[in-house]
Amino acid sequence: PAIEAQASGAGLRRGGLSLGRFALAATLRGGTGRITAEASGNRGRGFTLTAAADVTPDRYRITAAGMVDRRAITLAAPAIVTRSGDAWQLSPVTLGFSGGEAQLSGRLAGAALALEARVARMPLSLLDLAYPGTALSGSASGTLSYSAVQDAAPTGRMAMTVRGLSRAGLVLASQPIDLGLAGVLTPGKLGLRAVMASGGKTIGRAQAQLSPEPTGDVLERLKTAPVFGQIRYDGPADSLWRLTGIELFDLSGPIAIAADVTGRVDDPRISGALRARGARIESARTGTVLTNVTGAGSFAGSVLRIDAVTADAGKGGRVTGRGAFDFAAEHGFGIDLQLQAARAVMINRDDIGATVSGPITIRSDGDGGVIAGDVQLDASRYRLGQAIATAAVPRLNVREVNLPGGEDAVERAPGKPWRLDIRARAADGLEVSGL
Repeated sequence: PAIEAQASGAGLRRGGLSLGRFALAATLRGGTGRITAEASGNRGRGFTLTAAADVTPDRYRITAAGMVDRRAITLAAPAIVTRSGDAWQLSPVTLGFSGGEAQLSGRLAGAALALEARVARMPLSLLDLAYPGTALSGSASGTLSYSAVQDAAPTGRMAMTVRGLSRAGLVLASQPIDLGLAGVLTPGKLGLRAVMASGGKTIGRAQAQLSPEPTGDVLERLKTAPVFGQIRYDGPADSLWRLTGIELFDLSGPIAIAADVTGRVDDPRISGALRARGARIESARTGTVLTNVTGAGSFAGSVLRIDAVTADAGKGGRVTGRGAFDFAAEHGFGIDLQLQAARAVMINRDDIGATVSGPITIRSDGDGGVIAGDVQLDASRYRLGQAIATAAVPRLNVREVNLPGGEDAVERAPGKPWRLDIRARAADGLEVSGL
């Protein structure tokens, strides 16, 4: 049989993948010929890829190159896939990206799958293609193996070193740390160990053991598996905090954690304690800066309860309170804080500022939230010029073309907005400037 085919299109979507433009062409006669493909799109990072395969009944020779996040990604040599009986085998092939490389090989025979991977200085930004919004920086080196056979639990092994692990928030990037990871997957167990270091000093250790069911989808079995884990950490808070993805405020400074984890992966039960002394909380949205933050708390189930916290808030200002963080909230990371302000600078933006006294609450189920309170304005200001300048910007009807992900690129669903519900009394009036 002979095949002559061409296809092209734009705006193709599947799940979180968006192909802005794509083109395919195939010329095959008797199972021999050539297939070419081009695609550009977006999945966490913009990409453009071209590939070609020279095909015979028992052998594929594949070349590919492209750009990911405006950085070149290439195959050092063509990938060779050969067939022997009912098995297909990928010979070792090396992928290069931004100074790093990954060597991959594998074998697929019916329902049996075996994979081997070795990476060296591979940038973590590639993870955004699989998990959009990860936004990690750093590079990984190490080895990974995985083997699965039908009706049998998979096995595998991992040994990985991550250098300069960091994640940027709205205010600052977290202090980079080095991370060593080791894992072993057997039919009935998954064991993991991690060591964290900064400046040549060990700042944390963690270990976990999961006991998944012997059959079923691998990811689902791991998600519902019973777990026992331990973490001991004494280092910069921002290195852990920014991994949560919470952007309402930023936490930095020294922190110590000792916690044990039981329950299931999707329903953890945590026990232990947390202590912070001399930490800093900063919000880019409100301009709030709390310094000399001191607090202590304990874990109960999936909730971290902060029994008492104190902080300086501007010159002579003070904030005290208590609260809780829920790691298994309905939409991710829950917050329930009750604070008492005393002449505290809680809003300090270019357009508005407020020094307040009184109770303030912050609550969230992980998707939006409410900041509420009943406060006295000890000092307050509002600058009219900022608001008018913003309002004066005209609204233009703009149609963008040739986007990396195409005109119909899939975007992450926006979260719910935070709401403000504060009753404020200004006995000395409100200072208004501008115009």
